[in-house]
Amino acid sequence: MTVCLSLFISINFLTILSLIAIAGGLYFFFTGFHLLARKRLLLTTPTSKIRSAALGLVEITGTAGGPYTISAPITGKPCFLYRTTAWQQRDGKKQEWERVADETLHLPFFIDDSTGQLLIEPLGADLDLHRDFREEYAASFFSSNLDDVPPRVSVFLSRHGVVPGRRLRVEERSIKPEETLFIAGTLTENPGVQVRPFSPRRDSPDNDSPRSDGPGNSAPNNISEPFPAPQIIRLASGTAPASTQEMSQQARIAAALTRAGITSPEAWSAAGVSYQSLAVEENEPPATVSANAEPPLPEASLPEVRPGEDQAKPPGFNLNPPVVLMKGANNPTFVISFRSQKEFVSALAWKSAAMVWGGGALTLLGLYMLLAQMELL
Repeated sequence: MTVCLSLFISINFLTILSLIAIAGGLYFFFTGFHLLARKRLLLTTPTSKIRSAALGLVEITGTAGGPYTISAPITGKPCFLYRTTAWQQRDGKKQEWERVADETLHLPFFIDDSTGQLLIEPLGADLDLHRDFREEYAASFFSSNLDDVPPRVSVFLSRHGVVPGRRLRVEERSIKPEETLFIAGTLTENPGVQVRPFSPRRDSPDNDSPRSDGPGNSAPNNISEPFPAPQIIRLASGTAPASTQEMSQQARIAAALTRAGITSPEAWSAAGVSYQSLAVEENEPPATVSANAEPPLPEASLPEVRPGEDQAKPPGFNLNPPVVLMKGANNPTFVISFRSQKEFVSALAWKSAAMVWGGGALTLLGLYMLLAQMELL
């Protein structure tokens, strides 16, 4: 294409800009029509009750529930699905944001609309979730105010090997118990999805294990193992030194480096300690415990599972139901949203209209600039 254009028009910056405008306009134009087709499909699909739902494309509105949950990395709230993302500003004049960490993990859960319960397998869904956490941190904030950085944020960044040398933004979205959801997907016979607690040490994933989804609003069909949680080293505050009898050699070195204020990954590597596999957290002084009180339970590594009262057989849930709501093989429409059906369709209409008209205008502008360059020759 470039060779053909060079026969009629000189290749310069304005020509390249015109071609980029045409390509981008066409992309937004056709994407807008795709969203418009989805909006019409959702409008023509009636909202069903779980008790009377038939196999095929259905729309369900109800509250999320289930016997098992996982903890979100940043907020620590129990949830069935979370997506935690971190962006870091690039060096340069534009200071664009670059996504440096994106972690999504989920368990199959149930939706309840008072007429029944339906198992949801959220793998591959287009997620429109409520934002539970959003915070920006300057580079100077990490270097001079380490005590004010939430420990969970530090653990999440270190788990993904993110060194806070530039401005960071961290966001987290999740599906929590008792949250009202609108779900549009394919109701099909259960292909083997079972509800089981989170098991991070399983050698191979299967249909009933939690899924770690890739970047983007929709999760891919491939399944990957969740990121291993780092070892958390807790340093006791106060003047009295902490006991190191139960600490490994790497833990002692990490504690000493942290006490000295050394956070450079190169310095940790030189000391023989992996900066990404160890996270150091400053503890508050222990509270006084009475003689009759039970000893506190050790905090589990993130993410943790929160089972029901009876982990082997939780009451009120069919852990192997005959049908499941998921992404269909022949119908890719699968949406999970915290908005109502009316609000979601309205937002989809505005977005599709903006893309169609904006993409068309951008394409015409690019063509006009390209034709103007040809007339100047």
